[in-house]
Amino acid sequence: MGKKRVAICFFGQTRTFQVINETYKKIQDDKIHFDFFVSTWDDFQDKSQFDFCKGMEFIDPNIIEFKNHTDRAAYTIHRVNLQKSKYELENNFIYDYVMWTRSEIDFNQGDLVDFFKYKIVEHTDLELNIHSEVETDEQEYYYMPADYFFMGTSLSFDLYSTGWKLYFKRYDRFEQGKGGGHNFHGYIVSKLPFNLQVRDVPHTFQFSKLHKRDIV
Repeated sequence: MGKKRVAICFFGQTRTFQVINETYKKIQDDKIHFDFFVSTWDDFQDKSQFDFCKGMEFIDPNIIEFKNHTDRAAYTIHRVNLQKSKYELENNFIYDYVMWTRSEIDFNQGDLVDFFKYKIVEHTDLELNIHSEVETDEQEYYYMPADYFFMGTSLSFDLYSTGWKLYFKRYDRFEQGKGGGHNFHGYIVSKLPFNLQVRDVPHTFQFSKLHKRDIV
């Protein structure tokens, strides 16, 4: 039996390469093959840092009139999923599990590999793992405090990535309440038919070598 396949998809702004170089480029396992994809903004110099990715896209932020950071992030989620799906189609397979994450989110490699090993065996078709509960109120404002990374099946990522279109349809809802981006992700995971699982994987939020803070 061949190795299981996991896709790790980077979205949003690229703030540091430290996590890329120290964690993702080194991650490996004898039972899992990892592929990487990235959709980010064309606002930094050394794009060769992403040469290890199966698919890369560096987007001109002026091609679309974005309202704010929320729809910019949602757009890169949509775009990186297209790369993942295209690679699956061209190579006639579907990833066993997928993580979509901002590139500055760092994990212990052992914890991350163990999580994937468990979830590859035990999961449902539309399973989506989030790392904080979604809060709501009587006005149906959905707020997710932690929206840095998500893990689920390939089909779940396909569905999640359609949220970019919902953003423009429900823009007024996302820009009220506690916070746009958090409202957006909370709305997506609450309104689409996912099998939600709340399970955190210990992680840190790292902007640079000089700035690192826990967000576990």
